[in-house]
Amino acid sequence: MRTTLTLSILFLVFLTAQSCRDGTPEPTLENRQTEVVAALDALVAELVAERPADAAAYTRRLQAYLDAYPAFYGSAVVLLDEAGTITGSPYVYRIADGYNTIDLGTPSYNIEGQDWFKMPLAANAGIWTAPYYDEGGGEIWMITRSVPARDDKGIFAVVTTDLVVDPPVKE
Repeated sequence: MRTTLTLSILFLVFLTAQSCRDGTPEPTLENRQTEVVAALDALVAELVAERPADAAAYTRRLQAYLDAYPAFYGSAVVLLDEAGTITGSPYVYRIADGYNTIDLGTPSYNIEGQDWFKMPLAANAGIWTAPYYDEGGGEIWMITRSVPARDDKGIFAVVTTDLVVDPPVKE
C-alpha cells in the first residue's frame, strides 16, 4: 500500500511540474483545496495503517509529504493519548531554504483554542478553516484543512495541511 501511495504522490508531483513547464497558469485556490483534500486523506490513511513510533518519525513523514506537494505551505499532527490529551504536535512548514519544524504543543500556542483543532473533533470529520493569521505557528495568512485520524481505540491525532492565502481585505 505504501508503494502505491508513494507512486501516486510522485505521479501527482510529475503532473504538477509538467503543467508549470508548459505555461499552464498557477492552480486556483479551489484547485489547491481539492488537491489538499485528496492528499491529506491519503496521508491520514497511511498514518492509520502504519503509525509512526514517535514525534520525530511523524516529523519525517510530514516533511516527505510536503516534499511531494510543493503548493502546500505546512503540515501538522496533533498527537492525542487515549484520554484525548495532547502529547505533542510537530509542525513542519516551508521557509526560504527548506523547512522549519516546531512543536505547537506549547501553552503559549493554545492548540485547544484553535479552530483548526476544535472543529474537526466536533464535526468528527475533515474541515476547512476560514482564513486566519497563524501567530505562533507559520506566521502567515492561511487556511487549514484538518482531519481526525482514528483507529479502533478512537481518535489518536488531528492531521493538517496549510495553504497560503492573501490577507482578507479590510473595509
